[in-house]
Amino acid sequence: MTFDEVVSAYLSARSHQNKSSERDNYSLRHLHPHFSGKPIRDLKRAHIRNYVAHRLSSGVKSATIRRELRLFCAAINFARLEYDLHELPNPVSRIGVEDSEPRVRWITREDAARLVREARVGAVRPHLSLFIRLALNTGCRRGELLKLEWSRVDLQRRMFLLEGRHTKQRKRRVVPLNDDAIRALQEMAEWQSENVPGSPWVFGWERGCITTFKTSWSAALKRAQITNFRIHDLRHTFASWLVMQGESIYVVKELLGHSSITQTEIYAHLAPDQAAVAVQRLLPF
Repeated sequence: MTFDEVVSAYLSARSHQNKSSERDNYSLRHLHPHFSGKPIRDLKRAHIRNYVAHRLSSGVKSATIRRELRLFCAAINFARLEYDLHELPNPVSRIGVEDSEPRVRWITREDAARLVREARVGAVRPHLSLFIRLALNTGCRRGELLKLEWSRVDLQRRMFLLEGRHTKQRKRRVVPLNDDAIRALQEMAEWQSENVPGSPWVFGWERGCITTFKTSWSAALKRAQITNFRIHDLRHTFASWLVMQGESIYVVKELLGHSSITQTEIYAHLAPDQAAVAVQRLLPF
């Protein structure tokens, strides 16, 4: 069996069990160019390690690569059991991926203001600039914002709701809104009332819902002279700004929707003075 046959059979079975996910499709998009058409029997562990090395060199997180390998490994194990191919080798089994240094890339408020300004240049729609403002003021992931519906936005209570199906951790989260986030949403509502009245999506347009900003994002970054900055780094910037202003790492954890404080601790180094201030509160004895 080839890589394509094994993965197709596995994902088809998961689909019947309602277990398929966007993560599987994301993993497959990266595995496919490397292994498509290749018989599983011809793959060696060296091929898998080369794939890991390639992904790491591209700046991909170790956790992401492990998730991709888990999909590949599970697909082979499924084929071995489903088709009685117990002699089929599994070169992915127990391939380790060492943890890489977590990426924390953030920009200054001056950079952010310039990026928002440049995102408006020549733009037919306000979506990118408003998306940047919302991301910087809420810390939400790209998908959480792009799939946001107006029915889950409550401007009076200054919040919007993310149900479990909308979040990475599959847990409900209430996202509080500050003044700039409120203004961004109001500007979007005004634009939609004139151009796409009745759109159910916050980032709705003539064709439904915006799904990507790839081209306009790259152009705005270039005009703003900001390098090595991804859309997800807007989330890093949100967290970094809060920590540098003295906000508790535990509050930041809740705002980001992290399942563990360990995930949020990557920002702790941005507030080195907090520990020094804390010990000064101790009274002499």
